[in-house]
Amino acid sequence: MPALNQDLIRTVIKGDAAAVAQLLAQGADANTTGGVTAVGASNTALMWAATEGYLDIVEQLLAQGADVEAKNAAGYTALMFAAEGDRRAIVSVLLDHGAGIDDRNSYQETVLMAMARHGQTDIVQRLVAMGAEVNATNRIGDTALYLAADRGHFYTVKALIDLGADVNTANIGGWTPLMMASAQGNLETIALLLEHGADFRPINRWGATALSEARKSFRSAQASALLIQAGATE
Repeated sequence: MPALNQDLIRTVIKGDAAAVAQLLAQGADANTTGGVTAVGASNTALMWAATEGYLDIVEQLLAQGADVEAKNAAGYTALMFAAEGDRRAIVSVLLDHGAGIDDRNSYQETVLMAMARHGQTDIVQRLVAMGAEVNATNRIGDTALYLAADRGHFYTVKALIDLGADVNTANIGGWTPLMMASAQGNLETIALLLEHGADFRPINRWGATALSEARKSFRSAQASALLIQAGATE
């Protein structure tokens, strides 16, 4: 059996779904762990499949009783690996199988934050409906809304606002979602945030405001005009 389990880990990492099915049929443990590093050695087969993006293998392992709640030595679950890797189909399947959504990585980021960063709007909506804390912050004070704005995901920003996200949070550097959208010249996001009460007055640790950042963006004239129309001044 140990040899079968070692073969299963190697085969999962290679992405050979047919060989995985054969090994499971021969009695390999769907919850076996293995890898070449100290942390990797505590990864389950399901974690490896989620990390590599092998949906068919994830489904095989789940069908054979793989534990969606198992954690490796770093406290990661298969869902956390899938979320960070933007494996949206695998995230959905793991959620269907009861994966918990409250775990955080060493940077204190949640699955919701990862999905917001990737702009996966429908999964963001699903996670909040499941109870994910919409205004949770990571180690440096970023929220899911801030991360979505940072990556320019307008529809995710809109969904998070509709779900109750605070538009006026600031991270430890004093950056707000509006400041970030302004720095990037994301006109739609700037307008949306202003429409929902975003404050243009905060000053970050470097002495910058949304307006001063907008003036440096690649759409400086249009971005600045939106903020000035809302009342921003130097």
